[in-house]
Amino acid sequence: MPVHTESVGMTDVGSQRSHNEDAHVADDGHGFWVVCDGMGGHASGAVASQVAIDAITRSLSSKRAGNGVEPLVAAILDANASVLKRARSDVTCRGMGTTVVGLRLDGDVVHACHVGDSRIYLLRDGKLKQLTRDHSLINLYADNPQLVGRLGPAHSNVIVRAVGLRDNLEVDHQTVPLSAGDVFLLCCDGLTDMVDDWLIQEILNRAGMGLLELPVAARTLIDSANANGGADNITVVLVQVQSA
Repeated sequence: MPVHTESVGMTDVGSQRSHNEDAHVADDGHGFWVVCDGMGGHASGAVASQVAIDAITRSLSSKRAGNGVEPLVAAILDANASVLKRARSDVTCRGMGTTVVGLRLDGDVVHACHVGDSRIYLLRDGKLKQLTRDHSLINLYADNPQLVGRLGPAHSNVIVRAVGLRDNLEVDHQTVPLSAGDVFLLCCDGLTDMVDDWLIQEILNRAGMGLLELPVAARTLIDSANANGGADNITVVLVQVQSA
């Protein structure tokens, strides 16, 4: 099925933060969309997320041969190397890292990749489905009961995998066949910690039915997070799939 997409990316500092450590890109022309949520304190979280976005954009825009590796996975591995290089060369950036979620269009499917606890959702036929599973300590303990307590208290906001933490990085990757009318949401935890899935589904359904334009839907999601406290930076990228 030949497809084209309409997308929008939007970010907000939130109600309780003084600076924004998120970064994103929405590129319908090259067919990729990415959200990064930086961490590291001071300004280094913002550095990590922007370094990662820049590396991923360079990699995917160059259309280099992937040697059998999915190009989005390769791009995230490039980002990991770039963030580590910056952290090791700049003492103010030591220990920084970033989550990554991304989509890459490939014919009539998208490749979905993630590292960390930012998320990708799919709205199809009115139903919202979370495509990613957080790389959180609480999920690690759920999968490995023998480790419970060994790495600290089981908090869902403690992540165990991120870009820039170590040389060897595992990137979760899946392919999703596309259907006309699909709406994908890529977002950081500044949205999902503040807004329940049922409300996200309701807002995206209004966009899917044409009752809200995508930029208005993105702003409504961000406004909802701020109305519920806005405890963190809030970044959303919406991608709507349309048949040619």
